[in-house]
Amino acid sequence: MDRRAIDEGARVALVRSLWLVAAAMTAHELEEWNIAPWFSRNFANHTGISDEAIWLGIAFVIVVFNAWIFLATRLRSSLAVSVAALLPVVLVAVGNSVQHITWTLLFGEYAPGVASAVILVLPASCLVMRNMIRQSRLLAIPIVACAALWITASVRVIEAGRVLEPFQLTMQHFFISMATALGLPGTT
Repeated sequence: MDRRAIDEGARVALVRSLWLVAAAMTAHELEEWNIAPWFSRNFANHTGISDEAIWLGIAFVIVVFNAWIFLATRLRSSLAVSVAALLPVVLVAVGNSVQHITWTLLFGEYAPGVASAVILVLPASCLVMRNMIRQSRLLAIPIVACAALWITASVRVIEAGRVLEPFQLTMQHFFISMATALGLPGTT
């Protein structure tokens, strides 16, 4: 087999696995449909975000995540696809999953999104990371660096306890603003 045929086969496998992550993240986001009351119940500095703002935020995240995967999978080289997909798959999908698992353990209750994170997102993301490393062993370096970030993020979530971190608050305020701009209730 020539090198181009091997690369194209690897690219197809990677693209398929990326779409599995996109489907898993879509399911994960949809599982969070009722997370607004959970935030209010578990965090002292909750924003009071409304269900409508959460639902708008979920739709926004689904569109942006899937658009990123769509654009990444349009690249011709499997290595280029891998590099373009590192951020959404390795940092966002896995990082968010680790956060939900940490919250569930920390609060001793189901954190909306944890089931799909464990059952769908993490296995699909591991498949993608395996396919990425097959493209280039050098991609193991940023993936391992991300693992250090996941550990750091879990420690920060544990240390923060019942306080939402600035990034989470920024996202919620953004979703509240979007809802308000559309004439929907942004807060409860």
